Amino acid sequence: MPGIRGLLAIGIAGGLVPSTAALVLLLAAVAAGQAAYGLALALAFGAGMAAVLTGIGLAIVQGRQRLGHRLAGWNAGTGVPARLAGAAPWAIAFVVLVGGVLLTGQALAQTL
Repeated sequence: MPGIRGLLAIGIAGGLVPSTAALVLLLAAVAAGQAAYGLALALAFGAGMAAVLTGIGLAIVQGRQRLGHRLAGWNAGTGVPARLAGAAPWAIAFVVLVGGVLLTGQALAQTL
């Protein structure tokens, strides 16, 4: 599990990744003759992205620790927790797949 330093590094790295939305903001501000304002917006966008990624990482770490404490009394390695741990990635992947299919269907319906 990554520590606080690792989570901060992940957040900062995510904030440094170029974003198309931030680039569009910056280019629009430059085109409007307000380059400094566009740069400030792009920096704020990156800082917000870093804060969100760090917050999500902290929430995941805290959630995992709390869930581990709650399940500590159960028989580890067998039974319900082991089945849940094995099924969770598949269930999450299925939810993401269904969401993608629904969004694609909506986009196609609006396009056609």
